[in-house]
Amino acid sequence: MAAETLLREVDEKRRKTIEQLESEYKAKREEVAKRAAEQRAYILESAKAQAAALAQRERIRITGAAKLQSKKMAFDATEKMLENNVALLKQALADFTTSKDYPDVLSKMLGYASKKLGPDMVAECRPADAPLLKKLGAKVGSSGLKTIGGFRAENKDGTLELDLTFEEILRNREESARAYILGKD
Repeated sequence: MAAETLLREVDEKRRKTIEQLESEYKAKREEVAKRAAEQRAYILESAKAQAAALAQRERIRITGAAKLQSKKMAFDATEKMLENNVALLKQALADFTTSKDYPDVLSKMLGYASKKLGPDMVAECRPADAPLLKKLGAKVGSSGLKTIGGFRAENKDGTLELDLTFEEILRNREESARAYILGKD
């Protein structure tokens, strides 16, 4: 009987040890599963946050590019409109040279040039303006100047020049003309 009791005790001890090991194994397995779930949740949240940040940066980049393109298109349209208006202004100046007011303007320009360069100045003008300038008392040098209107004058020494052609006057005043066209005067 002692052997039987000893066997039961050993069997009971083995069963308790196995139950204890199974219990420890179950607890460790649950702990590992819990950690894995936490890490999975952390990785998913981190990936979602990174994706959201990347999407936001891409949205900002696309929006910025679209705004820049829009501004460029508006600038190009404004520049084209200004170029058209400057061309129309040049045409209006060309038309003005055939008006009855042009000789008065040319006379005033001649007076201004005489004050700046002296009475012995020589004017270079377009062929159509040569008779008018001579009639106004100016010395006309060359009458082959290609211009819309106005003239270019030199003092008698040829050391000073005054460009009073419509193109030069417009070029000097182009910024203020553009501002006026845009309504920013």
